Amino acid sequence: MEYVTKGYEPADALRYFEELSAIPRGSRNEKAAAEFVMQFAKDLGLWCRMDDAYNVVVKKPASPGCEGLPTVMLQGHLDMVCEKNQATEHDFEKDPLKLQVKDGILRASGTTLGADNGVAVAYMMAALARDDYRHPALECVFTSMEEIGLLGAIALDCSDLEAKYLLNMDCGPEGTMIVSSAGGLLIDFEKSAELVPFAGEAVSLAVRGLLGGHSAMMIDQEMGNSIKLMGRVLHNIKKAMPVNLVSLSGGSKMNAIPRESDALIAVPTGRADEAIAIAQRVAGEISSELAASDPGFALQAAAAEPAAQMMDSASSDELIRFVYLLPNAVYTMSMEIPGLVVTSGNLGVAVCEGNTVKMTEFIRSSDPTVRDHMADEMATLAEMCRVKADINEPMAGWKYEANSPLRELCMKIYKEQTGKEMEMKAVHGGLECGILKDKLPALDIIAFGPTADGAHTPDECLDLASFQRTFAMVMAVLEALAE
Repeated sequence: MEYVTKGYEPADALRYFEELSAIPRGSRNEKAAAEFVMQFAKDLGLWCRMDDAYNVVVKKPASPGCEGLPTVMLQGHLDMVCEKNQATEHDFEKDPLKLQVKDGILRASGTTLGADNGVAVAYMMAALARDDYRHPALECVFTSMEEIGLLGAIALDCSDLEAKYLLNMDCGPEGTMIVSSAGGLLIDFEKSAELVPFAGEAVSLAVRGLLGGHSAMMIDQEMGNSIKLMGRVLHNIKKAMPVNLVSLSGGSKMNAIPRESDALIAVPTGRADEAIAIAQRVAGEISSELAASDPGFALQAAAAEPAAQMMDSASSDELIRFVYLLPNAVYTMSMEIPGLVVTSGNLGVAVCEGNTVKMTEFIRSSDPTVRDHMADEMATLAEMCRVKADINEPMAGWKYEANSPLRELCMKIYKEQTGKEMEMKAVHGGLECGILKDKLPALDIIAFGPTADGAHTPDECLDLASFQRTFAMVMAVLEALAE
């Protein structure tokens, strides 16, 4: 294949990244990517295994003389968030990503790039294939379904893993070391309605132009949530007149702030223009509120063709009320670490299937009691609105460890390589580190990565110079651990 990164270093890791990018690997579609890594390991003669969740573990023996040293785990996830621009023609089930490089920045044309977390996959493959460095025994862990709730890590059998140190490479930007992360809790909501013959006039509503983004890293940046904003518009129309929902949908990933949403409603005959005017008034208010944080917001409101059926009035009222009142975005902030979000919620997905609307809420929190309180608050609201709430098992967080020899070593190496101090940071995002620490309590963990912006959006990009420097740090750490 032709490599668009030809001429950039490290050439081997970048080749692996491009080869991986040719394989569709959205969450729950990692089989081909997992098989790609398995075949790669077998070709190298390395021990490897793949489980039913398509997690892959590859072990590389220690360099001669390093056999008695503690084992090191390198870890990242195979799956990627599949987002594309509305005008982009791309099938994430079968099409390879179309990569392009400009001014040292790698992107995909109109889609997410998958640097989150193809970077880690490429780094691990290069570390496994190279024989020109000294290292302890390596356990490279390629997990699945990270982007939809760390499901691969949760399913991973760790009984044959012996690592004492863990280098997670699912973070950034360069120069930042993550030392703690939040846990999470997924809630599935479902509201069914009786369908009745359509009556009145139809109005279509569409929220467009929002930035979206990662629901952890960007949840405190006051970006608009398209589903919540649609709920606000519908609520205001409902205050003036009866509203029956025909459909309501928005978002596609539970851990991405939804950028778009759509609704089709029925209003009384002769009042469509009034409903559109109310929607436009509310849109003006929202535009003013989001002028600094999400300036592209737009609402399209227009008369539409009537549907054959609509949801009954009581269910429509309850569903609109539920979406309007559901807590969203930042819930609590840390009073100990400036700027750190402790607990948040993201209403990431709404899907309409016939007479049923299904929604997904992702709560993140480093405080389990606050997390459970927020979940109970949502479940109570759901009960009041006759919405079914299914609260999933919580995902473990990763608590800051005061004593970490691995962290001190990495900070020393970064200073030697760059002349700069590495910043330590606790994040609101959920990392697989918490799941792995829960399974292997003795692990000493750090998380880091190169500079890659725009995660979970079609603007995702990777700084190739940063990619090179960060890989050099990974290799230096492994060599230092072999001394």
